[in-house]
Amino acid sequence: SEDSTKSKLNNVEGNQSKAISPKHMPVPVLPQDSNVTFEVIMFIFTATATFLQFLHLYRTVWWLPQSYTRYAMNFYLIDPYLIGFIFTILVRRLVYTVIKRAILIWSATPLWPLLEQLVRLFLLGVVMASLVWCAYHIMKNHPIVNIFYLCYPISVYFILFGLSLSPFFDVMSLPSSDENDPKTRLLGKPLHSCSTTPQTIREEVDNLKTDFNNRMKQILFSSMINAYYAGFVPCCFAQSYLYYDVYWATQHLTFIWIGCFTMYLVHCYPVKYCDTLHRAALHLGKWAKVEGRACHLPSHIWADSTLWQQGTLVKHCKELYKAEGISNAAEPGNSSHTRFYSVFNNPSVLLCTLVGLQLSLVLLQLVILVRTSEWYQVISLSLLIFANYYTLYKLARDYLICWKVYKAEAMIQDKSNGG
Repeated sequence: SEDSTKSKLNNVEGNQSKAISPKHMPVPVLPQDSNVTFEVIMFIFTATATFLQFLHLYRTVWWLPQSYTRYAMNFYLIDPYLIGFIFTILVRRLVYTVIKRAILIWSATPLWPLLEQLVRLFLLGVVMASLVWCAYHIMKNHPIVNIFYLCYPISVYFILFGLSLSPFFDVMSLPSSDENDPKTRLLGKPLHSCSTTPQTIREEVDNLKTDFNNRMKQILFSSMINAYYAGFVPCCFAQSYLYYDVYWATQHLTFIWIGCFTMYLVHCYPVKYCDTLHRAALHLGKWAKVEGRACHLPSHIWADSTLWQQGTLVKHCKELYKAEGISNAAEPGNSSHTRFYSVFNNPSVLLCTLVGLQLSLVLLQLVILVRTSEWYQVISLSLLIFANYYTLYKLARDYLICWKVYKAEAMIQDKSNGG
């Protein structure tokens, strides 16, 4: 029995020393909106959504013979300084992105960090001066309590990002730890290195996880602030005697937030970026806890400097684990590593979920559009659906390509393991 146990251990050691490196399928280059193009689209979307919310509030019945106005909206009831405040918030990133693009084209690389910082400080001064000037005039016509509605997102910003300026102007801003590398900081494209060193793999995964979380935090904040100023603030400053459909205005606010959220998701998590996370997940691997009385099975003590092969049994923190990845550099029992592998082992599953959500949103809006009869509601929904069609197309395209690529990659991995 001792000889058989030793032979099993030798087999495990032999398998461990022959850890297979994952095979990666190249993802085709897909057309993607540049930062300038995306900010133009986002500004048009949010500006249109703001106009539509004002339309919901100040619409008229100009077609009636007894109507006292010839216009579709009561423009005299709209505070122009409130429009200026909202416009400044919504346009800030577009202006910054255009100037930043000009810096990248016309200036030398060593000057990028300095020029970018100067542009941020200059634009911050312009934006703050404009906001204070608009807020001063708004206070003349509205209660001071309403000013807190305008300033509320500022407190949320400081909680999320502290005193950093970059997230205020750049949705693709990287963590402050990466700001020493101007090329990486400006382009914001983390790379994957097919390393066979476990420590390097885990460090890469930690960096990618941090970058992913920072992008998600930026997506949530940006979509929230756009929906807040485009859909919520106009309602807060509506006159107390004004009658409007609260349900429809709230529904419009929800559609703005979901539309911005999905647009930011597609832009901040392109296929190439998801593929980088996928490749890192394949190298990271996954451990499954072995339950029951399995102490008699031959196993190793887990070592952080070893790259473990699929099927290897190890003991870590008095627990027995089995390697389930092609190569396994993850720490057994580390929930963060397990989540990373589960989510990005096959990104097409995540994309399929997003396609389903976006398709459900479009279908819901179509159903509401068919059932509505008010002219302003038809205009509002038609414009929002048009924007969501574009996002749905990009999500469906990304999903179909990822599904085919990762399906072929899985077949190659199976053949390689079988050989």
